[in-house]
Amino acid sequence: MTQKRTLDLDKVLAKATELLEARGLNETTMPNLAKALGVRSQSLYHYVNNRSQLLSLVAASRVRVLYEDLIKQLVGLSGREALFKFADIVRDHLLKDKALSTLFYQLNEFSNDSDLIQEVKKILELGDKLQLASDETVSQHALVGAVLGYVFLDKLMEDQESPEEAEQNYHDMIWRLVGTGEQAISDPA
Repeated sequence: MTQKRTLDLDKVLAKATELLEARGLNETTMPNLAKALGVRSQSLYHYVNNRSQLLSLVAASRVRVLYEDLIKQLVGLSGREALFKFADIVRDHLLKDKALSTLFYQLNEFSNDSDLIQEVKKILELGDKLQLASDETVSQHALVGAVLGYVFLDKLMEDQESPEEAEQNYHDMIWRLVGTGEQAISDPA
């Protein structure tokens, strides 16, 4: 009797995410993934065309989770409060989701029509909608760039700042971008 295959795209993406978090981007290869799944490398090509598509799909699935969280948490907020909350949610997700933060810093490696880039565009469109409710516009590039840059700094300076200091410094920076020049506060949301 032959053994029934139970491999599907969701399992491939879940294992790739685990591999990415545990061993890093360089070790997340098709042969390593196949070994972790207990299949031959060729079996993976039934689900993805190549490593780039695999990584794009992994990141896109994580960005969808972020997008859903943004939608839930931004309901009823507008203006600067919504922009501040938007930045906080994105930062929190990137700090908690090692696979996503790793792949976000590799965005330039993905084509504009990749699944990842399409999902990131949805996040940016959501940020643009928040702008419509605000009486002052804040550059989406500045806001997203600041959040991504600060996530990088959070990881780089883990040993030099307490979590409380990092949080306060982050909020001060975001408040300068979205605030009205008012004094930054610990928990503006």
